[in-house]
Amino acid sequence: MKQIMQMLEQNPAEISTPCYFYSISRLKQNFNALKAALGTQVILSVKANSNTDLLVRSTNFMNDGFEVASISELQTIVGGDRIRYVNNPSADKKFFRAAISGKARLIIDSIDQLEIVAELAERRPPAGVILRLNPVVLKQFNNAHPKVRPDQFGMDWDTACTAIEICKEKNLPLMGFHLFKGSYSFERSAMATVDSVKIIIAEMEKRYGQPLSFANLGGGFSERWQEAKFDYDAYREKLAELPQHITLAHESGRGLMASIGHFAVRVRYVKQIDNEYYAICDGGIAQNFLLAQTENTLRRLRTPTLWQPQPSDEKAACKFVGSSCSKDDVIGKQSEDHVLPQPGDICIFDYCGAYNASYTVAPFLQLPAATTYIIE
Repeated sequence: MKQIMQMLEQNPAEISTPCYFYSISRLKQNFNALKAALGTQVILSVKANSNTDLLVRSTNFMNDGFEVASISELQTIVGGDRIRYVNNPSADKKFFRAAISGKARLIIDSIDQLEIVAELAERRPPAGVILRLNPVVLKQFNNAHPKVRPDQFGMDWDTACTAIEICKEKNLPLMGFHLFKGSYSFERSAMATVDSVKIIIAEMEKRYGQPLSFANLGGGFSERWQEAKFDYDAYREKLAELPQHITLAHESGRGLMASIGHFAVRVRYVKQIDNEYYAICDGGIAQNFLLAQTENTLRRLRTPTLWQPQPSDEKAACKFVGSSCSKDDVIGKQSEDHVLPQPGDICIFDYCGAYNASYTVAPFLQLPAATTYIIE
């Protein structure tokens, strides 16, 4: 925030809003902190923030790998020895062919996908095959595991056993398995997951007839995971119970990316309707869908930090709305103890680095996309 304020003080006219500011140094700090807390590899989920410039600049320190879900994301992370994991339940032959050509590791969601990979492997073997397990498997091997919200991803245990047999029969390089229990799920079930994983590794190796080499234990880290009351020391000790020949990994999008990004919009007009103030901004739901919180039953709208070229003393409650014609385009609000925004002010929202830009409705009204500024 301090650097953003300095940029605005020096030459506000050069900052084109709506825009995102991303910090490379903060991303590096987050990566190193999460990696140290877990004691495992940390894989970045690219869908959280697919900005090409940001990703290219981060590959020199994010060396554990990138999880991609599309051919475009796959092509963003290219060159050198950068490890890429392809993970999409609807990935087709074209996607798998590109992934195998790019030496990516394949996370397999279904038997149908595995059959496609087996066919392609006759001409060019993949760098590695990883079976995605549905989280229902965790409770099957540990009755004390907390219940996980059902989803459509991965395989149940019977299907996974069939997949292991296909890997043996087709001589596919089975590395291990991938788990994901949903967003914000890590602290609640991490310890119990390790108990399940211990048995899963043994059962898979027995069926495969060879040692596995890799296990992705999933993610589910919050934006403020460092503030959570979770014993990472005890978790690392728990992980040490797993076989030492297995490379362990976790994945994260939100936990790495959320705090590195700020979203900024400029106030165009301020109006009053029935004693309520509205700041009409030049960006909103079309550039940052998550801020509007239209998918939440209960909205907790965020309060931005204001940069004012002409400081004001008047205070009032106010809602911040975007530039579309949707009545849901409300991206923030402030209470009566905050300074009332004025035309020309810039509103800056923090923790907008994950999904805010990538999970949005950019084509809506053909409004302009947000500009991006990378802060070293």
